[in-house]
Amino acid sequence: MGAKEDKARAKRLMDNYKLTIPMYDAILAHQGGVCYACQQPEHVAGRRLAVDHDHTTGLIRGLLCSRCNPVLGKLERAFVRFGLAKILGLTVTVWLSRMGRYVDAEPATKALGYQHFGYAGRVGTKAHRKRIKKEQKVNATPCTANTRGK
Repeated sequence: MGAKEDKARAKRLMDNYKLTIPMYDAILAHQGGVCYACQQPEHVAGRRLAVDHDHTTGLIRGLLCSRCNPVLGKLERAFVRFGLAKILGLTVTVWLSRMGRYVDAEPATKALGYQHFGYAGRVGTKAHRKRIKKEQKVNATPCTANTRGK
């Protein structure tokens, strides 16, 4: 990388995050040169890991790849959009931690004592209702002379 690119990078880091190149490099080294979330190097050739920061406080959290950084941003915005941020004491990190435990723990499996499988995919859709109707037709057993009165 040339001096011009280094200067532009230094300006971008300082203007956007109040970071110097040595500070960025220290975070990168601390993370082992990979995205903190997925533990993979940046998958886009020639691109560096993105500086992740809290949009409310400006706190620099670390470096994420171009796959993980937008996912985190979408989760944080959804947390606010769906009103979870209004719940006293509930933060994005607390919620994400609980959701991780929820997905791993499968409380329904523990309550029932076995894994119960419903319909895969989105339910309540037109396609889902059509699938149920078709399934009911297949599973319907017609009455015959042998089964009447039993």
